[in-house]
Amino acid sequence: MSTKKVLIIGFDGATFDLIDPWVREGNLSAIVKCMQHGTRSILLSTPLSNSAQAWSTMVTGKNPGKHGIFDFFERKPDSYDVRFVNASFRKGKSLWEIISDSGKKIIVMNVPMSYPPSNVNGIILPGLDSPGITDNFAYPANIMDEIRQEVGEYVVEPGIWGFIRQGRQDIALQKLLETIEIRKNTAKYLLAAYPWDFFMIVFTESDKVQHHFWKYMDRRSGPNNHYKNAIKEVYQALDNALKEILDLVDKDTYVFIISDHGAGPSTNKTFFINRWLGSEGLLKFKRSKAGRKLITQVIKWIDGQLKTKLPRGAKEVLARTFPRLRSKVESVLSLSNIDWSSTKAYSRENQPAICINLKGREPFGIVEPGDDFDKIRGTIIQKLSALICPETREKIVDQVSLKEDVFWGEETNKSPDIIFKWKDHRYIHRPTNPYSKDGFIKILNAKELELSESFHRPSGVHRDEGILIGLGPGIRAGKSLSHAKLMDIAPTLLYTFGIPIPGDMDGSVIIDIFEENFTKNRPVLHTEVKEEPPAKTKEVYDVNEEAAVRDRLKGLGYID
Repeated sequence: MSTKKVLIIGFDGATFDLIDPWVREGNLSAIVKCMQHGTRSILLSTPLSNSAQAWSTMVTGKNPGKHGIFDFFERKPDSYDVRFVNASFRKGKSLWEIISDSGKKIIVMNVPMSYPPSNVNGIILPGLDSPGITDNFAYPANIMDEIRQEVGEYVVEPGIWGFIRQGRQDIALQKLLETIEIRKNTAKYLLAAYPWDFFMIVFTESDKVQHHFWKYMDRRSGPNNHYKNAIKEVYQALDNALKEILDLVDKDTYVFIISDHGAGPSTNKTFFINRWLGSEGLLKFKRSKAGRKLITQVIKWIDGQLKTKLPRGAKEVLARTFPRLRSKVESVLSLSNIDWSSTKAYSRENQPAICINLKGREPFGIVEPGDDFDKIRGTIIQKLSALICPETREKIVDQVSLKEDVFWGEETNKSPDIIFKWKDHRYIHRPTNPYSKDGFIKILNAKELELSESFHRPSGVHRDEGILIGLGPGIRAGKSLSHAKLMDIAPTLLYTFGIPIPGDMDGSVIIDIFEENFTKNRPVLHTEVKEEPPAKTKEVYDVNEEAAVRDRLKGLGYID
């Protein structure tokens, strides 16, 4: 067996759309050096490009239809309610479990969907799906005491959402930079203190800063724009972390820099999926005059107060309260106020996807399986594909797919039934207020957009195109590939180690990244998976843990 070492550094949401211009300006020297000595490629994410789904695909080499993680939450059985999920809900072995089983030592840090940590030949510090740093947070459990003593307090998530909604972007940015420093120093300590063959760390700060600070880079200018370079500052801090980590590994180490998806600017155009389904006669809201009046008055009052010249302290109190109240009003009522007896299709509106209200699957399903199910899906696909914005006359939806066209495997039933993409990223989906008199499209003016982004609307959103940079012995230098897939990373890493690739992985080895002399005498080896490993015991969050995870995901824009 080979004695190679592999180092994976994840920059969540990183994009060449930002990296390349900054490189041309003379920035990001560590990334530049890696690209010069290695191969780069766009790394295509999963169909819905959210981090829970994407990182799970990366670490299993499987599509979500097999590993079963489609989002940070899933629908509870026999209910329209959801429960938050973690790594214990994922089917199959992770990359680090396979490598550990081969006798190699592993260290894993801050990978989304890595909680609870598995018993491995090494160390795991889980990511954002962990409810907090508790006694059972890491493996082994005593590693956190050692880190506190040798490095200092560790941070799972910096918790910047509260500062963002209070208008304290300065503190939020500082928290991000401090967290990068903490992660870097912890990684450096573990790299030096423990033997390892496989080391993986994910920095999620790139994703967070893009969600909240893109507007300052993209639209705002002038002397009062103090955060124009906020995203660049975070990328520079990540580049410095990369440099310091690489300084600790020898030149024969294989290094892969990856992101789970890319990023880009949001838009002022909102599409309310459930409102559109209602306009097509496929969904019906309950109508309560009292509820409509109360909710409308509350939202208008708070909205109005925030626009007035209230004292800063009063505004901060309202700012802390308003997003939580508004999101409860809009997202909770978006489903709770649906008349299921008259609804054929619905959306959770956290992603561009639609579920059929299927009899036997949903608790109050009315659509019969078989021909009726297929007919409804066909109707929705036809109508979505033909959608034209009444104000701009532009096409709204670019691509519509059935779930079985993009996912396959025993867990595909957990997926929404229809998945689509917005044309040229011109729209964003938001929760429907069932009492609003607006149509299913709302185009915000500059002031409305600024107010919306101050509270709950991201100014930077996900794109499908992530990044891959690979370097090491036998990897081509200065090479650029057109596209690789996120699910190809796991088999490629196993191939680098010389470990046979499980036959149930969907990804393929990115063979073009390697020099011909490297691959000539190294055939891709597969091993038959004779039976599915025993199902993991699902670690369901308790009430307090769920609240902690919910608040964290709300701050990242994954839920409203």
